[in-house]
Amino acid sequence: MKILAVDDEQLMLDALRESIQEAAPQEEIYAFRKASDALAFAKEHPIDVAFLDIRMRGMDGLELGRWLLEQYPQMNLIFCTSYDEYISEAFRSIRCNGYITKPVDAEQISQELAHLRVPLHKPEPPRVRIHCLGRFEVFIDGLPIKFENSKTKEFLAYLVNACGGICGNQEIIAQLWEDDFRHDSYFKKIRKDLIDTLERCGCGEILYRQRGGLGINVDKVSCDYYDWKKHHTGRKKPEEYMTQYSWRMIPDDDGSNRIF
Repeated sequence: MKILAVDDEQLMLDALRESIQEAAPQEEIYAFRKASDALAFAKEHPIDVAFLDIRMRGMDGLELGRWLLEQYPQMNLIFCTSYDEYISEAFRSIRCNGYITKPVDAEQISQELAHLRVPLHKPEPPRVRIHCLGRFEVFIDGLPIKFENSKTKEFLAYLVNACGGICGNQEIIAQLWEDDFRHDSYFKKIRKDLIDTLERCGCGEILYRQRGGLGINVDKVSCDYYDWKKHHTGRKKPEEYMTQYSWRMIPDDDGSNRIF
């Protein structure tokens, strides 16, 4: 979500931006003191929500709000002002979404974001959830996926460990059967079993398929280890990582190809 904040007084703008940041820490916030600068930015970047002061030097907030709604009819417009006399024009003429009286705080911002005129469409969370911290388990829509063969499940675990890197067939055989390459035909069987199992569950899109290798589409899954890595860059895997597998502490991949 892109949020625009405009106020020509620096202290008020800082307070508005901080309140928005506290209320919506995951969103993109763009703050401007001049309406003209905000206007130039909005011409190139679609805005989802705009918090505008009304009395400003040059173009005022009402004029800026009208222009923004002409360009982005689905935008949510909220005025932030010290004056009550503009309420009627703001709601009846401009059809704004909300009207906040200064001083602005995070609770007021949260209330406005919770009751937007045009609800924002957020992407659906991934259907596939993967647990690596502890025993490796895979869930789809909250239910565990049943694998007919334990090696099929371990195959998937190894792909998850690569963090999006494409793992070559010979690499996987070497790790899952400890360099015993006589299992080539068995490998082909569990590879097919993995693909078929995921397809039956309606989540085959979590695999990248490439001649000679496979990988996990990290954007299609949620994974506790991937979340852990975001906050522990450069750290070794925790001891409880995929505890049932002997190869579990080998370095994971940075997302590059691993075709052997």
